[in-house]
Amino acid sequence: MNRQTLFPALTRGRALLFSLCAAFLAGCTATTPNIPLDKAGAAPISTVSILRVTESQSFTVRNRSGLSALGGAVGGAIAGGIQATQTEGFVKEYNAGPVRLPAQLVDDLQQSLSARGMRVSYLPHEVAKLKDGVDDYTHIQTDSDALLSVWFGPVGYVADGIVDAAFEPWVVVHVRLLHGKTKQVLAQKSYTAGYQSSVKGAVPVPCAAAYRFGTYDRLMAEFARATQALSVCQKAIAQQVAQDLR
Repeated sequence: MNRQTLFPALTRGRALLFSLCAAFLAGCTATTPNIPLDKAGAAPISTVSILRVTESQSFTVRNRSGLSALGGAVGGAIAGGIQATQTEGFVKEYNAGPVRLPAQLVDDLQQSLSARGMRVSYLPHEVAKLKDGVDDYTHIQTDSDALLSVWFGPVGYVADGIVDAAFEPWVVVHVRLLHGKTKQVLAQKSYTAGYQSSVKGAVPVPCAAAYRFGTYDRLMAEFARATQALSVCQKAIAQQVAQDLR
C-alpha cells in the first residue's frame, strides 16, 4: 500500500457517518447502524474482496477532563485550543513515522478472515463513489462472493473522567459487507476499540488496557508505544470483524 498522510481528499460520501464522528468526539449519545450478518439466511461467503482503506479523517487527541470538564465558554475555548494544538502535534509525528494504520488493518483483516476459511483479496484502486448523497458500489466488478468496505472513524487518544485522567487509545472502524454481484448490504457495523464513547449500536472492543499515558507530554515522549497501542486496537477490531462475519 502506498504511504499516506492523514487527511487525504475525501473520495466517498460519508455525511451521516461524519456527523456520527462529531458525536463520538463530543461525547454525545448518537446511533450508528448495526446490521448483523444473517448467517442462516445468507448464501455462504467463501471469497471476499476488501476495498481501498485510507487514513482516518478524524484524528484526535482530546482531553475531556480538566478545563474542558469545567464547562463554560472560557473553559471550553481554552480546552479546544489546547486540543487542536495537541492533535496537530500528534498528527505531525504520525506522518513522519513508519506506522500506517490502513496497511496494518488490511493485513490484519486478511489474516483474520483467512484464518476462518475465507479467501481474501485486496482491491487498492476500488472505492465507493458518491451518488445522490450515498455510497455507490455498482461500478465495482468482482468475482468474489462479497465486498468489504472499511473506513476509519475517530482515531487517537482521549482522556476522560476525573481531572488529570490518563490518555487512552481510541480507534473506531466502520465496516460494510456487500453482496459481490448485487451490491446489497449484507451487514454493517461500527467498532470502537479502547476508549468507549456513548454511541448506540457501536460494538465495543476491549484492547490495549496496559497502554495509558498520564499527560500529553508523556504520550509524545513515548510516541512509538502510543502508536503501537493504536495498532493493537485496530488488530483487535479486525479479529472481531472476522468473528462477526463467519
